[in-house]
Amino acid sequence: MPLDFTTNLVNLLGQPLASAAVADALRKLAVTDVPDPKPGRTSVDIRLRALGLDIVFKPAQELRDETSFAVQPGERVAAVLFFHGAGFENYAKYASPLPYGLSFEQSRSAVQSLLGPPSGSSARYKNDRWDYERVYLTLDFSDDERQIKLVTVGLPWKPRS
Repeated sequence: MPLDFTTNLVNLLGQPLASAAVADALRKLAVTDVPDPKPGRTSVDIRLRALGLDIVFKPAQELRDETSFAVQPGERVAAVLFFHGAGFENYAKYASPLPYGLSFEQSRSAVQSLLGPPSGSSARYKNDRWDYERVYLTLDFSDDERQIKLVTVGLPWKPRS
């Protein structure tokens, strides 16, 4: 799928699960059945291993900007997108262009040159995070930091009290 499809996925963040935009995207992804939350969880996870993609829907009240979503209490909104590299967590590689001009073949240093210094980093988990106005971006790298394994774009959660 083209870059505009990936951009449309990112633009779904904050959209209600029951919205026409989400329904259209899920239809294009050949999702015919939206699962119920797993026992003890409030989120709905749509795992598309063959496409290298996960979409997580969370209740709006769990998100930092909960009042900015036009939803009913308890209604779930698209909250997190996971774009997987080949083989990471037993997923196929997300084959469409990645957001923010990224590619799985980029090294940690190349990404930092492209996006600037991250808001936070972890040497232990080999990941970097950038906080933007509306969303965050987290990149997980291979152990040798020569390629991206996972791209996560999501809405910030509420701070823990």
